[in-house]
Amino acid sequence: MTLRSSFGISFKPNNYLEVTTADLKQKLQSIDTTKAVILGENTNSIFNEFVELDCVRYIDNELSVDGSTITAGASINWHELVKISVNNNLYGLENLAHIPGSVGASPIQNIGAYGQDVSQVIKFVECLDLESLEIFQLTKNECNFCYRSSIFQSRKYLITKVSFELESIFKPNLNYKSLSEYVAKNSINISKDNIIETIGRVRALRLPDIKVLPNCGSFFKNPIVDSNQDIDSNIDIIEISESFKKLSAASMIGHVKNKLKLQGGIELHKNHDLVLTNPKNASFNELLESIESIKNTVFNEFGIPLQTEPIIYK
Repeated sequence: MTLRSSFGISFKPNNYLEVTTADLKQKLQSIDTTKAVILGENTNSIFNEFVELDCVRYIDNELSVDGSTITAGASINWHELVKISVNNNLYGLENLAHIPGSVGASPIQNIGAYGQDVSQVIKFVECLDLESLEIFQLTKNECNFCYRSSIFQSRKYLITKVSFELESIFKPNLNYKSLSEYVAKNSINISKDNIIETIGRVRALRLPDIKVLPNCGSFFKNPIVDSNQDIDSNIDIIEISESFKKLSAASMIGHVKNKLKLQGGIELHKNHDLVLTNPKNASFNELLESIESIKNTVFNEFGIPLQTEPIIYK
């Protein structure tokens, strides 16, 4: 079976399994699970065209609401879950609306947008250990969440469900600069009825639709450095505290973009230098060359290493 990532690069795994709760352990016994890759909607993973891996997609679309807690199966679409939560008068996910991908993928990268990280509202994650094939729950603290990272990036787990502890009172988080400016400029009176639409419009100003233009959203993490480190004046500082500074990767890439050697027609998106797009069906190797050009050029200019957000399987 040939599969395709949202970046537009197709790949054909050695084996492809779709599993459910009923046949999960039985089917997984037929492969080496310690080398398997768990797939969601392929919006944050990019594979070599000739990848020699076994790929597993877990299917669970069950959802339950218990008071202020929503527990969702891993294969439910993320944006659909955000809409369901608001329709049930439960709040805390709204700023994460329109992020592509599945519920099960959300804790892996600790997805975030507009001042909100998913880890802030996660109650527990149910998962299967790919070595022992035992299913268990990890509390929020046990997930080791930090900026765009979690315990699940070790690739030892298959996430089956995620439970969220939400709020019953609507308290919109409008502190993020681009969001607050858009709301003020357009004189929007934010309510539970228009918050998801508003988030979508703000995202559309800078992020291309994966259904129209192949991409994986923000391609590089914003670097975090020590608060005492001297920073070039061309780098925008997103956040600062007593212990760290979070730097804008987009500002660094934008400053050197005329020096980049992007291959295969790969481009920086016109509205956001942090987004790589693939309008001309570049190959996996052309993507790797483009990534190295960006990393090396930024490091040579600023002395700061960049890390990719998407997981790259070579």
